[in-house]
Amino acid sequence: ERKKKKKKQYRPNYFISLPITNPKVITGSVQALQDAIIQKDQRLSKVMVRPGSLHVTMFVMHLSSEEEISIAVGALSDSKDFVQDILKGKTVDLSFQGIDHFKNEVGFVKLAENDHTALLTEIAETVKKIFQEKGILTEGRAFKPHLTFMKLSKSMQLRKQV
Repeated sequence: ERKKKKKKQYRPNYFISLPITNPKVITGSVQALQDAIIQKDQRLSKVMVRPGSLHVTMFVMHLSSEEEISIAVGALSDSKDFVQDILKGKTVDLSFQGIDHFKNEVGFVKLAENDHTALLTEIAETVKKIFQEKGILTEGRAFKPHLTFMKLSKSMQLRKQV
């Protein structure tokens, strides 16, 4: 019972993410994957992430008041200079390859390892640290960059059936 209560107190309701800015290649490929899955089971169309919403989550957090939201906005603003310093004018080019899942509930496309993976990890850890220094409670799991294309949590009924 304590475990349930503790989990409820920290149910992520906000996240920091990077949008996908090369929609033709990535979105098209993800859409083809989603279509293939839906062809096998039409019910799964309800749990697919919309192509316009594709992103790489940096970390999740729980914000329970307007004050915490305001602090988080400030932390994000404060992160800008640190991220620019890490990037030194470079862009982050990410490649995706292969699919996997978290607990059979979240389907995602894996990030292919390249030089930019370490850069992305450094950015995520730096921004997360800034949020934590401001007192924002973030999820404790290690950063595992991925591109979610399907979430069974969008349909509790399907979550039990699939």
